[in-house]
Amino acid sequence: MRLIRGGSLHGHSSSSSYYSSNSAENSSISFNSAEINNYFYEGRGGLMYLNNDSVASAIFLACERGALPELRQFVSSCFIELAHLKNELEETPLHVASGNGFEELVHFLLKCGCNPNIGDGQGDTPLIWAARNGHTNVFKYLLKSIEMVNATNKNQETALHIATRYTQGKAVLALLEAGADPHLMDKHLETSLHIAAWDGQNGLLDLLCRFSHFLDIQNSDGDSALHIAAIRGHLECLESLLENGAQVDLQNQSGQTALHMALSRGHVDIAILLLGRGCNSTIQDQNGDTPLHLAAEKGLFTIAQTICQLNIPIDIQNSQGLSPLHVAARFGSIEIVRCLCLAGANVHLKTNDGMTAEIVALAQEHKHIAVLLGKVKQEKERQKFVEQLTTLDIPLNRIKLKVFGSQGAGKTRLIQALQRPSSASSLNSLVESVSRRFSGSLFLSSSTTQTGPPSVHSNKGNQNNDCAFSSSTSDEGIHSATSSTSSTSSSAINSQQQQQLPPPNRHKTWPYSNNTISGNNNKEFKNGQQGIDIQNMSFTECGEFSVWNFSGHEPSHICYDHFVGNTDCVHLVVTRCSDDPQDEYKELLYWLNFLKGRVTPTEPIGHCGLMARRAVVAIVGTFCGTDSSSSSSPSSPSQPPITLNEAEAMMKTLKMRFETHFEIHPQLLLVDLSAQTDCKGLKELRNFLVKSRESILQRLQRPLRLLDPALFFLEQLREKYSQFPCVTWNYFTYLIPSEVNPLASDGHCRQLIQQLQLIGEVVYLRDECKELDYIVISPEWLGTHLLGTLFSNQFAQTNRTNGRLMFEDFAAAFPEICSLVEPDFEFPAFITCNPPIDIWQPNRPQFLYAGLRIKPARGMEQTMQAIFPRIQVSMRKSMQDFQDSLDAELLQWKGCSKMLSGKMEALVRLIGDSVEVQIRGPSSMSNSAIYFLEDLTNLVEQTAAEVAPGISIERHFLSPKHLKEHRTNPASFTPEVIMEMQLNESLIIENSDGEQEEFTDVCFGSTEVAGLLSLGIDISVAQLQPCTRSELAALLDPSDPMGRDWSILAVRLNLAEALPSVDSTGQSLSRTDQLLAEWAITTAGNASIGRLATILSEMGRDDVKQLLFRRVPLYLFNSTPQIITQTENNIVNNNEII
Repeated sequence: MRLIRGGSLHGHSSSSSYYSSNSAENSSISFNSAEINNYFYEGRGGLMYLNNDSVASAIFLACERGALPELRQFVSSCFIELAHLKNELEETPLHVASGNGFEELVHFLLKCGCNPNIGDGQGDTPLIWAARNGHTNVFKYLLKSIEMVNATNKNQETALHIATRYTQGKAVLALLEAGADPHLMDKHLETSLHIAAWDGQNGLLDLLCRFSHFLDIQNSDGDSALHIAAIRGHLECLESLLENGAQVDLQNQSGQTALHMALSRGHVDIAILLLGRGCNSTIQDQNGDTPLHLAAEKGLFTIAQTICQLNIPIDIQNSQGLSPLHVAARFGSIEIVRCLCLAGANVHLKTNDGMTAEIVALAQEHKHIAVLLGKVKQEKERQKFVEQLTTLDIPLNRIKLKVFGSQGAGKTRLIQALQRPSSASSLNSLVESVSRRFSGSLFLSSSTTQTGPPSVHSNKGNQNNDCAFSSSTSDEGIHSATSSTSSTSSSAINSQQQQQLPPPNRHKTWPYSNNTISGNNNKEFKNGQQGIDIQNMSFTECGEFSVWNFSGHEPSHICYDHFVGNTDCVHLVVTRCSDDPQDEYKELLYWLNFLKGRVTPTEPIGHCGLMARRAVVAIVGTFCGTDSSSSSSPSSPSQPPITLNEAEAMMKTLKMRFETHFEIHPQLLLVDLSAQTDCKGLKELRNFLVKSRESILQRLQRPLRLLDPALFFLEQLREKYSQFPCVTWNYFTYLIPSEVNPLASDGHCRQLIQQLQLIGEVVYLRDECKELDYIVISPEWLGTHLLGTLFSNQFAQTNRTNGRLMFEDFAAAFPEICSLVEPDFEFPAFITCNPPIDIWQPNRPQFLYAGLRIKPARGMEQTMQAIFPRIQVSMRKSMQDFQDSLDAELLQWKGCSKMLSGKMEALVRLIGDSVEVQIRGPSSMSNSAIYFLEDLTNLVEQTAAEVAPGISIERHFLSPKHLKEHRTNPASFTPEVIMEMQLNESLIIENSDGEQEEFTDVCFGSTEVAGLLSLGIDISVAQLQPCTRSELAALLDPSDPMGRDWSILAVRLNLAEALPSVDSTGQSLSRTDQLLAEWAITTAGNASIGRLATILSEMGRDDVKQLLFRRVPLYLFNSTPQIITQTENNIVNNNEII
């Protein structure tokens, strides 16, 4: 009978995977002695065995199953000598018992004379069998001597090798503690370290390193464990070896170091680590290649750049005479070619065949690389290009000044006042006096009359556009297209005292069709600026600014978010002082909320909720005082309509509301626009601009010397693309190296474009829909011409009431604020037709109803009006993604949209300062309807977050009962009420009219959907948004008279031991925010919104609790439901520029 290895009679292999399934813990498995007795028969002399094979099979079966009692009985009855028993694979019962971890059985076999040092057919001892399967419990019987511990098999492998290969950590530790030698090598000269490094077993490698004195043993290929870890890409193993003293520059038989091997496999992280540990990157392998050669061949720009920064020789040639520059040119890596040339590579160096890098590139048809190398042949030219890519020691000479205010606030007159000398000459005073006398009004003035509607096609073929702009003192009547300072005449990085040249006309071919028209009807904004007026100006005693004057014309506000949000500029909010301070306060609230919403919150959060990067803001109040120029005697300064106490009270309130996001100048700067010389308020404004400008410039990165040549090139580019001054980012990164500096990399281009934006020379726009970024190289064209024309009243008069324009009406120049509806363009901002009366008839009594209102947080009023047209654009784009457009329809009116999807209907409309979403559908589609509502709500909220990332949004659910009854003002459920219902574990909820309803009614009565919701009280505090955390910090960081502040919160959160470390940060970081972060980490399972709300109630801080309830999501869906509807598949979240 044939014996199977391991004594198995069931055809199992004796591999470790089989034996590992049995362990000492399984020794209690019942063994059926009849299976053994089958091999015997009852004879005259007692129990007799059939044959020797049968006896051996029975014994091995007993050892395999741990049947010690049966084995004892069998051995004593049959007088078997176990010490000499082997199967055909030369395995002994001791091997089998050791491999299965049967401790008592091993002990019994050793007593019976089994030899623990004998090997099987492969030379594996019982110790190796036990080590393979991690049975350390039998080691005490097998580790009788060092010779046993380090015994090897036919492959020269010890038990330590085997235990390491099979990742038996406990066995490795036991063997090492028993004296196993980690330096012993197998037939491939590999130690256990090699094996651990190959498999990436960092824990075992650390353990082996502790018992190893020499980590650099090399195998038959000359590879050490460090080489193995490098080529396999095991970063943690590499770190362990280096920290324990492995040689970083050891070479194998091919002359390669660990860095060579890492680069040959493209392991950039490994290579960066080795370079950081000081490896020698000039070592050559047997082919003469350095690591830089390999990086050039593989196109590893990051590695090549890092090596070049080490100031080492980069022109080393290999056995073929190829330098790294030759290799990069051969393999077409232009970024590495630039990097090498920038580091001083010799472009004239020749290979063994006499070829320069330029010829090598041409031979491989890399013409763009050959052109680059041709431009840097002359050392003088190369040095010039290299110098341009270094930074200056002085800051930028210009930053942006963004001016906001309503129409007629006096923004333009304020800018003019800043431009004039601080001490006006008598001639200037006389000219200004005459100018005011003939202007008719301080804020409204007549201007050049334009007859006929504007033409958006007037730029075609018109190279001598003579449309003139009024030079009067109309508040918003100055257009930068004809008065903006050229970049070449005023460099952003030259001396501040450089004399400003007369501003040239940059774009003579622009169709200025939106210039001022006759009449003084301020109510209809016929005489004011539209869009964004952009000019480069030098203010007396203040320095140079790129002034962005944002029109107060409300329709244009919907696109301002693309130009607002950066904090590396100065913001002025201008209001016209009146006799009613409340009017001024409301106007300032609107603009400050507007700015707050469009500035993305930054972390970390400071003391009392201060954001890390706050926008610099000053509030200016303008007024027209007494004209003293007409009097021969000097008069006292004009008094503003607002008193000093009123101004102080208003500024104190504004500072309290907005100081977490803004660095607000503490005073209301009152400027008399009729004064001939600087009034007190204007002087204070100048001082504010000087200090703010200096503070911002000091924290900005120093400019590249490339900036001046780039500005000169931009002027040429603007002339070339005067009709449409816009290029893609990819084309821009091609133009700069091609036309300005051939050594400029993508990194230099990114740095350059950032600096060009900071000084107001370009606008960077992202189109996520097409995954393309655009560079508007003439901000004046975009702000004044395009936006000014688009949002002008003249252009609006030519529009259709449905907001759709034909292609002939508007060329595809600015898709950001419109979406294509074949063959028209739809502009929701231009829709003037009101929704029909029967848009939501009460003719669906059998339908289920649900809805909600999406409101901005308290204090952020007047926000959604400017966002709603963008929401309508997002809805239109989502409709275009419907798989079956025949089953979906979208109708849009002014402030209202209706979407149809099958039998379901949705109504999205602007109600005051909230967006209301109503859904109705058949009861059989209740599950689909709730997802339809959720998709539309997410679309509204995400569009609002794109436009104004700094605002907080609240969901107020509407009463389904009232919606079904079509009440004009349905009751609602506030977020606080819904969260309290969750906290009380109730299903009954009370609406704002005091009526009780079931929460499942809000979910269209679908208990299935309600079961999928993860309640808001169960959400982790780690998911709180930065704005919410800032507000919590503003309430809990200040010391409370009753002690109900962050310190008591720490005790309630069981974080008392963290108080010293948190308090040590002072006012640089919010203590409340630190505590919540620590709580979320240490007790993740308990750090929920509900638990925090309970603690706040116990502290008596219901004000903080109510704020928390208004800011957190009311629920989240646990998982994607199995119900697939057309709505779920097709209404997508729109994250693109619209």
